[in-house]
Formats: sequence, structure tokens, C-alpha cells
Amino acid sequence: MAYCTHGDVSAFLQLADFSGSTTPTATQVETFIGLAESRVEQLTDHAWATANAISVTDERVRIQRVRSNVINTRGRIQLRHYPVLAFSQHASPSLSQTNGTVKIWNGSKYQDFLDSDESKVMGGAVTDVVSKDFWADIERGLIYLNNYSTFNMVNSSPAGIDGYVSYKYATATCPDDIRLATIYFTAATIAMNDDLNLMQEGDDSMDNSTKSQKFEDMAMKILKDNRRMDRDMTMARAIGGFGTGMVTP
Repeated sequence: MAYCTHGDVSAFLQLADFSGSTTPTATQVETFIGLAESRVEQLTDHAWATANAISVTDERVRIQRVRSNVINTRGRIQLRHYPVLAFSQHASPSLSQTNGTVKIWNGSKYQDFLDSDESKVMGGAVTDVVSKDFWADIERGLIYLNNYSTFNMVNSSPAGIDGYVSYKYATATCPDDIRLATIYFTAATIAMNDDLNLMQEGDDSMDNSTKSQKFEDMAMKILKDNRRMDRDMTMARAIGGFGTGMVTP
């Protein structure tokens, strides 16, 4: 479990830790946690731990011109999702290696800048730019291109798509608010089942279904108060239809 553990959930519910002999079992609670994590990722459009990194395949991108002269242009690509797991160059790169692909139209084909056979030189950081063909700001999801020929723009790419980028993205370490929201969502799932008898009812206490709804509401409030909902990348989405790709967990 990437965002919380069954021990976190049992501590929140003030119960003995779940095990193979409890109802629900530790394995069942871990399944509930996995469902809660998926829900958090859907609501926030983001992965909050490297272990849950989400893959994007062939996101369509446009190159935003930064500086131009008669021959060449420096360009910038804004990816929809970030932070990005580090790009690296390999022969025949793939998402399974986590290094992804950066395919840019060169006038006759989409050239993968991460393919070491294409003779492109990648900077190791945003400050490593001298004599480099491209470099990436993985924290902000930006790819910078150096000496991008203006001929490529005149000789239009198919369907006007400047490039395709495949990558994985996630925040490296789960933030506390995401952890707490996941605990609340998981607790809501457990509490709503009256047959589990986890919530003892009395004259001065809420019934299980009410407690479950309270937990659900609190999880949503945490995400909204911390502005985790509906993450936007205005620059990526403003170019009609671009900045989209096949997203898989």
C-alpha cells in the first residue's frame, strides 16, 4: 500500500490491528485501501507515490516557440502531468524502462530524442544546457528543445501534431493530506457495513451509515481544502485537443 497501511486504518478506528483472523481481515482491508487509492488518483488526476506511478502513452504535444532566428528555434513542450519520472536515453527506449519516449517531427518522421541511436544529446538537468539538444524540468513537466529547425514547422507534421511523448508521472513521497484522505475513504468503506459490528451503536453515538458518510465527507473536504482536486495544466490543455494521451496505472 503506497498511501497508508491497514495499521493506519485500525489506529484511526481505534481497533486492534487487522490480521488474518479479524473481520475484515488485513488482506481485505488492503483491498479497500487499494480502492481508496484509486479513487484519490481519479479525483486528483495524479499519482501520489512512485510505487503508484501512472503511465501516459503518446501524449500529443505542440512545441511552444521560445526564441527564433532565421534558421533555428528554441522550443518548449508542456506535458499535462508532472512531476515526471526521470527521462533517460537508451537504445529502443520504452515505458517499461521508465525512460519513456520523446518523438519530435523532423520534417520526414517522428524522431525519438531518447533513442541513443538518434545522436541527440540530452542535458542531465535544467542547468546542463551547453551543447545539448534538449533537457527536461521533470518537476514542472517541461521539455526544452534547442536548435529545432524552422523547416520542420514549414513542412507540416501529420495532422499538425509536433510530437508524441510517453512518460510516467508521480509525486515521489505521499503527502500527509493524501495519506489522511485515503484513511478516511478506507474507514468509510469499512464502517458502512453494519454486519462487521465495528461501530458499536448507542444512544449517544451515530449509526454506522452516518459515520461512514461523515468519513466520506471529511476525505473530500481534505482534498478540496488542499486544492488537490482537478489539477490543471492550462498551457497543455489550451491547444485544442492536445496535451492528451492514453493514461494507464
